Amino acid sequence: MGIINLIIGLFFIGMGFLVKAFPNLISGYNTMTKEEKENVDIESLSSLMKNSFIAIGVIIIVGTYFFNWIGFPIIASLLILTSILGGVIIMIYKSRKFYSDKLNKKSKSAYVILGIVIVFIFGTFYHSSRPVEVIISKESVIISGSYGLELPVKDIQEVRLVEKIPAITLRKNGFSLGPIKKGHFNLEEYGNCRLFLHSDSNLYLIIIGKNGEKTIINHENKTQTEKEFKSLK
Repeated sequence: MGIINLIIGLFFIGMGFLVKAFPNLISGYNTMTKEEKENVDIESLSSLMKNSFIAIGVIIIVGTYFFNWIGFPIIASLLILTSILGGVIIMIYKSRKFYSDKLNKKSKSAYVILGIVIVFIFGTFYHSSRPVEVIISKESVIISGSYGLELPVKDIQEVRLVEKIPAITLRKNGFSLGPIKKGHFNLEEYGNCRLFLHSDSNLYLIIIGKNGEKTIINHENKTQTEKEFKSLK
């Protein structure tokens, strides 16, 4: 199971117990006046939020393990996004009955903000999943898109074309959805690497810098990967 999913799942479970023990941690409630707080059924609201956060955490942890086990890693990768968004939307909708009508009217702006956040998240998700473009010139190698970078040719020590790379042990800072991997990851034997992958059963172009850092690229079409290797070679 991905260590990131485990940490996030445990975080939500911990948050569930915290909001029940300390209701003032609940966003919005902690900024209300004393009179406004009297119009909130905080006991029921904190219980709802506790159960919701714990459910989100359990779904992330158990779901990640289960879907990876039965061979659906893409669904496992989507669990964090779908569980959090779905859980928060349901929690906000159900929490309305614990507020007075007056406070519910004031909270309408929160739904607008939530909608904007959802659109932003899915937009970011779509952008991050798009294939990268590799532009090779005599001076540099430019990798476009999310987590893109520019590698000066003078700083490249070696390029390789391989059919397999070591297993990924940790996602440090990046995007992961099934075979799509972008950003900084730890690999067995290789250590920290920058990945731009779109297939898990294809050719891999490895660019090794003079500092030893590896940048690994591949595409759904292996011909594209071969072409980029030949251009760099």
